[in-house]
Amino acid sequence: MSAVTTLEERPVEDGKFSLITPALSLHWLPEDVIERILVFSSPRDVSRYAQTCHFARKLVYEPKDQLLWRELYLRRPFDDLRRANPLPRRHPDLPVTSASEMILYGKNEDNANSSQLSPWRTELQRRIEAETIVASDKITPEQLHRAFETFLAAVHTALPLSESDVGADGKTVLLRSENLHWVDRVLRRTGVLDRTELFDETAPDSEGLRQLKCRLRAYVALSHESSFSVTSRERMAHIRKMSRCFVYDMRKYQPETLWGPYRVVSLTSPPFHGSTESALQSRADASGEAATGLGNGVNVRHAVVVNWEHVEHILNVVGLKLREVSDACFGFYKKPIFHMEDLRAYSAVGSFERDPHDWAGITGKWRRHVCFMDYRDLYMTAPSYPIAHPPVFNYAYLTPGPHHPSFFEDPFDEALRPVEMELTIIPPSEYLHDASRILRTAEDDDGSSGIDDPAFPPLYFEGRSRGPHGSVATISGKVSTLADGAVRWQFVTTYDGQMRWSAEGVQIGHVCSAAGIAGIWTMAQHQHDDPAGPFWMVKVNDVLPDGVLNVLH
Repeated sequence: MSAVTTLEERPVEDGKFSLITPALSLHWLPEDVIERILVFSSPRDVSRYAQTCHFARKLVYEPKDQLLWRELYLRRPFDDLRRANPLPRRHPDLPVTSASEMILYGKNEDNANSSQLSPWRTELQRRIEAETIVASDKITPEQLHRAFETFLAAVHTALPLSESDVGADGKTVLLRSENLHWVDRVLRRTGVLDRTELFDETAPDSEGLRQLKCRLRAYVALSHESSFSVTSRERMAHIRKMSRCFVYDMRKYQPETLWGPYRVVSLTSPPFHGSTESALQSRADASGEAATGLGNGVNVRHAVVVNWEHVEHILNVVGLKLREVSDACFGFYKKPIFHMEDLRAYSAVGSFERDPHDWAGITGKWRRHVCFMDYRDLYMTAPSYPIAHPPVFNYAYLTPGPHHPSFFEDPFDEALRPVEMELTIIPPSEYLHDASRILRTAEDDDGSSGIDDPAFPPLYFEGRSRGPHGSVATISGKVSTLADGAVRWQFVTTYDGQMRWSAEGVQIGHVCSAAGIAGIWTMAQHQHDDPAGPFWMVKVNDVLPDGVLNVLH
């Protein structure tokens, strides 16, 4: 394409020169026509065209509207940002990493003219950059951090499933999410999540990068591994050992993390003007966190957010156990428990029949897969520990000591118990009127686990669970949001009139996703030496036979 129109002189037969018709130029065309031509070009070619002259640069990077970049983005193809499902609000002091997420988290509601309301160009450039980064042999931690944030932003803006996207059989998805397909394809092709040399645990921001990596690995859920590949089986065996070491380590379960797959982060706000003490108190009352005033007037608070490293290990332990269960009614033999397409909002069973108030898709049938170790292997206190007994995982006198991966060498195996649940939403007053059915914590009382979001208000539920040999227990729980916008599930199970077990879990993917809830079960009263273990629950529309429920797998 020529950026300049010129008049050329050419010789004629009689030795004279004459002016001929000017050379054709793209810029003779109207701007909207040029834009339509550029739409059919690759983004890189459009970028090269923008470097040819001032007019081209202005047309590409200072357009009158977002048509060009929107069409380039959608033709990549990616999911339409305008159809993305809103996300629960995050705490204002937690960062949002992309323009598209700022819309979903409601960050720029007061700036209707902001260019972030049309982030087509920004997101397209970020995704092209991310794909280039992870395909490179040499990647800096900063580049990797940026790429992982971009992949997660693509997941968070994935197209929600609608009723028209599902086939007549109620199972076949007719319209896939291009965002999720792209993330899955790039991660599978590059193997970047398995490149251990890229992750330096001693780096200043190693925790932030680790959380991003583990969140992506949780979303992949070992779906890139094949049970029919020797190399893949060896890799999964190593992953399983490390994940068991993590989830069965009782030191991970503390009151400050609500005995669940969470971590505590510090939130620091700028100094207040005026009365520091009153400002601290007003901010604490508004956000629900514990506030601490420093000498310079800076407000330091703490909030509970998801520990994605913990969630990844939960899914690894339960998922790899389910791969071993050959019962056809489970449906996971030698298969991953879900694929990235299952992260979409409203992909869970029954999502289109739910009450509009039930934004979390609580009401309905659930299947909870609970894993646990023999208590004698899991944890023994010193007085009860027999010297002749083989070493236990959380306590051992003998070499190699407690919490050692060698404990989980073959033939170790934990048990898996399926539990059927039927849940129903109830009014808050009905949930709160009987204090004996509720396990309360200080964090629940002061609201430190999340912030108010009118679009995602707390939901309360009750129900029944069916276990082995016809045993029936009652369930009482709550769904709310954490400071990072994650969806928190908490419930207690009562059997024979006593609260026996409590559970803390996290929604995987979007609300009402088919990827389900991953979490940790513990004893309800959280006494010293109480056991804990992982679970994964998913919505279903079938019922397991009693013969399956009565067997430990």
